[in-house]
Amino acid sequence: MMHVPFRRIRCRLTAPGALFPGILAGALPATLDGRFLPWGAVVAVAAAAAALLLLERRCAAVALAGIGLGTASIGLHALWEQRPGAYETLLPPRSCGGTAELRIADPRVSSVPGITPPSLIRAQVRRIRLTGETGFRNASGVIYLKLPAESPPAVRCGDLLTAEGVFVLPEPGGVFRREHGGTATRITPMRDFSTYLAGRGASRTFRAREAAVTGRSPGMLGRICLVRDRLLERAVSGIGSARIRNLAAALFFGTSGGVDPANRLRLIESGTIHLYSVSGMHVAMLAAVLLWLLRPLPFRSRYLTLAALVLLYVLSTGANAPAMRAFYMIGLWCVLRASLLYIPPFHALLLAGGILILVSPGLMLDMGFQYSFLITAILILASGRFDRAAELLGEEFRCMPNSRFKRRREKRLRRGWALLFAAGACFAAFLGGAGISLHTQGLLLPGSVLANLALMPVVGLLFPILFFKLGGGLFWSGFDWFGARLLEFCFGFMETVTRIAATGLERLPAVRPSLPEIVLFYAALFLLIAGRRRAVLFPAAALLVLLPSAWLFRAEFRKPSLLVVAGGGSTPMVVFHHPGTAYTAAVNADGYGTVPAAADFLLKRGATHIDRLAFSAARTGNLSALPLLVTRLPVSELSVPELDRYSRAFTAKLAETLPGCRLTTPADGGSYGPLAVTPNENGFELAYSDPSAAFEWRLSLVTTDSGCAITLRQPGREATGTLIPNSSVPEVWEHEFR
Repeated sequence: MMHVPFRRIRCRLTAPGALFPGILAGALPATLDGRFLPWGAVVAVAAAAAALLLLERRCAAVALAGIGLGTASIGLHALWEQRPGAYETLLPPRSCGGTAELRIADPRVSSVPGITPPSLIRAQVRRIRLTGETGFRNASGVIYLKLPAESPPAVRCGDLLTAEGVFVLPEPGGVFRREHGGTATRITPMRDFSTYLAGRGASRTFRAREAAVTGRSPGMLGRICLVRDRLLERAVSGIGSARIRNLAAALFFGTSGGVDPANRLRLIESGTIHLYSVSGMHVAMLAAVLLWLLRPLPFRSRYLTLAALVLLYVLSTGANAPAMRAFYMIGLWCVLRASLLYIPPFHALLLAGGILILVSPGLMLDMGFQYSFLITAILILASGRFDRAAELLGEEFRCMPNSRFKRRREKRLRRGWALLFAAGACFAAFLGGAGISLHTQGLLLPGSVLANLALMPVVGLLFPILFFKLGGGLFWSGFDWFGARLLEFCFGFMETVTRIAATGLERLPAVRPSLPEIVLFYAALFLLIAGRRRAVLFPAAALLVLLPSAWLFRAEFRKPSLLVVAGGGSTPMVVFHHPGTAYTAAVNADGYGTVPAAADFLLKRGATHIDRLAFSAARTGNLSALPLLVTRLPVSELSVPELDRYSRAFTAKLAETLPGCRLTTPADGGSYGPLAVTPNENGFELAYSDPSAAFEWRLSLVTTDSGCAITLRQPGREATGTLIPNSSVPEVWEHEFR
């Protein structure tokens, strides 16, 4: 009997290439459930066994170290959350009222007049007292504070605050869908606020009714912010427009409250919102300018000073995940550079990502961290391939004698190659963010490539202009005035480009891809950029073409569908999507549990906007969550029933949330279009008619003591429907027309 020897597969990886996947394998399984679970350890053991079987000994040892670090990080964070004195252990498992003594620990808050603070402010809990208790109890932990809407106190980083209000525990989110057997299944939302808080080390928000500053304990961060505020005040001095002052403060110093809702929506639609917050790109541009200014220093001192200055800047802007990732990369590069050592950029990125995950495992589920890490990785790999291609194309100049013709030709080639690289980098960044955007937000914005290509040269000039304004203004006020005019021109140009991109370059309709499809998409993208063999490149390119094409075609050929969301103490909401005619309509926008479910339904099916938003009654209760809806889907036209003297607050809220949006009422001859809404005493009725497709239906919603009764009628078919019972969590009823 012939014996066939078995050869093990032994893959060779670099140390960072083995360490980072190990950290992921150790931390991600438990993080997906939000707490340390035994099955997370089981996955870590399975990953360790795979590393021992597939990797060389040294690589396997590094991977095992990463798995151990990731598992230990999850365990330590779980123990830290249950430490004695943690405010979460002192509160009941629900929202509750009380008083809190807090310390503002958010560098995004500025003391400069006219700079808008963020809506949620990071604070450290010092003492708490629940409603009904007589004394305060010592506590610790991070909480996000919402200041009172009326007469909010002016706060700055390091202030001590006593506030009375509600400790708000975020709802789990999502809605229930009742199956045919009567069992209810929870549909999780595309966006989860509790995950957002967990990625920032918090579990609750505090909604203050009254708040007052009682003292100050600045600490190191507060003192850094004082210096930052002086620079910020000088940076925005001389700028006449309050809007541009806030945009400049957000871009340079991370005061995210400076972008108003209307501007934010336009930036989202143009795919340029990342330019107006401190990200890794801004940190890198600042580091480049600082390195040029530090040239007089000795070699080692220059790079160590650069790392220290970048750290101070990142801390003063809030130390978000993209900025910290950039600091870890730049700091590591500076230290090694001062030691006359070299590290490849991709290895620095893997080490920076591993450090961020170990410090805060919840960041793995944070969309900003995912964007920053994936796009940076793709740009680094793409630049390496680009450099190799540029070296190949410039090979001819090595054989040419030095002449005027050679210099002119080489200069033209470099300019063309730089433009090609800029366009390629924007397209690569778009591909890097497309999968995450489509999966988490339902956004596919190919026009963002052109918008970013037009804005990048201007953004690259902003930091040199800022340094010119700050430095030159010390010697002559004319330099400060000229710098302010340059900043106004640059930000005005950026606003014009984003406005054109938001209105002229629309979203593409695409269905929400599944998680396995996203994994395949990014695997193909990385193989196409980093691979060298044709046997790998051609299948990866084919997969990159087929997957997005399938997402687009599936959105185009889906059947018309209808969704009703009711319960949760809100007015029933109805949305209808007809891909064949590209018509989308919604009725009502009430409830912060109802509206996300309706928006998710439309985005998952490829809707890009709402053609008509109608209301069954002209009351503010029917549009309480309208601001949330318009941040997810733009609205083209509004239709309301007859207005009366009680509708003033309703129309004022509409005008405030959707300024300039066309509004039609029966009084001015307007109509609801193909979808008619007829209010009645106990609910409302919808009627849809499309004569060109011979398609029509009628939907009746009747609100009773037991719930919302739904009846759907179509010509030639039996009536169908259901009853959504009254409950604290909204339920959905979905119907797809055949």
